[in-house]
Amino acid sequence: MAACGTIYTDTSAKPPPPAVVPAPAPVEPQLARIGLVLPSSGRAGEIGKALQEAAELALFDLSARDVEILPADAGASASTAAGAIQNVLSNGAGIVIGPFGATAVKVAGTEARRAGTPMLGFTTDRTAAGRGVYLLGFLPEEQVNAIVAHATDQGMTRFAALIPQGAYGDVVGAAFDVAVSAHGGLVVAAERYRSNMLQPSDNLRALVTPGPDGRMPVDAIFVPEGGAALRQVTATLAAIGFDPRQIRLLGTDQWSGSDLGSDPLTLGGWYAGPPPGRFERFASHFAATYGRRPPRIAAQAYDATVLAVMLARRPGGFATAEQALMSPDGFAGVDGLFRFRADGTPQHGLAILEVTAVGPRTVRPAPESFAGSGF
Repeated sequence: MAACGTIYTDTSAKPPPPAVVPAPAPVEPQLARIGLVLPSSGRAGEIGKALQEAAELALFDLSARDVEILPADAGASASTAAGAIQNVLSNGAGIVIGPFGATAVKVAGTEARRAGTPMLGFTTDRTAAGRGVYLLGFLPEEQVNAIVAHATDQGMTRFAALIPQGAYGDVVGAAFDVAVSAHGGLVVAAERYRSNMLQPSDNLRALVTPGPDGRMPVDAIFVPEGGAALRQVTATLAAIGFDPRQIRLLGTDQWSGSDLGSDPLTLGGWYAGPPPGRFERFASHFAATYGRRPPRIAAQAYDATVLAVMLARRPGGFATAEQALMSPDGFAGVDGLFRFRADGTPQHGLAILEVTAVGPRTVRPAPESFAGSGF
C-alpha cells in the first residue's frame, strides 16, 4: 500500500475547533511629557505657583489630554534646580518649561543640553541662552531700542539718562548708548545713582533749565526704573523744576503697573512694552479661574505651555522642536508677537505706550508680523 504513493485522508472527520487567540490588550496612547521646573518653595514660591497655574490653564484651554505635565520643585538653590530638571528628564520630558531666575536657568540649562532636550527658561539674562536653551523674558535691550527708535522717529535727538547702579543699570545703560547712537541721536548726559536715592544736583538742574537761547538742553530723559523707584526719581525731578511739557520722560516695561497716571510728572511719558489689552484679557481669565489677578510674568508661562503643546502635536513631536522654535515668522501669544534668535534670546513685537491719567494709551501699536517693522 505504501508503494502506490497515495495518502488517504478521512474526510468524514470534523475539523478541530479553531485555536482561541486572546484579544490584544488595548494600547494606551503615548502622552507627550512636558517638564515644569518651577519654585514651589523658597522666596519665589508664590511666583512659581502662579506660573504653574498659568501652565495648567493653558492645558485646559487647549483640551490637551494628549499631554502630561511633569512638575518638579526648583526650590531656591542651584543644586535643587539641577536635581529638579534631572528628575523630569529621567521621567521622559521632551521639553522643559522653567526654571525661574538667571542662576537656576543656567544650571538647569547645562542638564538640558546634556540630555539634548530644549528648555524654555524664565530670565532676562541673555548669557543663560543658547544651544537649546530659549529665554521667555523681555530683554531690557529690546525695550530700550524700541523706545529710542520711536523717540527719534518723532524728531528727538538729544537725550539724557538716569541709570540706577547695579547689574540692571549696567545692561540698560549700555543698551541706551548703543540705541541712541544707532538711531542718530546724542547722549548729552547720563547720571548713575543708587536706586531709590537719586539726589538733586547741579548737573540735574542744568538738564531741566532752559539755555540762553530758551531751548531745553535735552528732548527726553530716559528713566528705566518702575514702581517706587520711579516715583522717587520723579519726586526729585519735581523738586528741581522739571516740566514734563518741555522734556519727555522715556521708560521701559518696568513702568507697567506702576500707577503712573497718579503721578503728574509721568503724564505724557512714553515706554515700550507688550500690548496691554491682551494681557488684561488673560488676567481676567486667570482671575475667574483662580480668584486673584496674576503677576505679569504668568503670561509667559501660559505662552510657553501653548508653544510646548503645539510642538508636541507637530509631525515628529519634540524631536523636531529645535527647528520649529527657530521659525522666522514667530508665534502669537498673550504678550503679542515673539520669536527666538539663533542664540536662544527672544525678540518681541513691542508697543509704544503713553502715560495718561486713565491708563496707558497706545501711540504705536505692536507689529502683527516680523515682516518689515524694523526687524
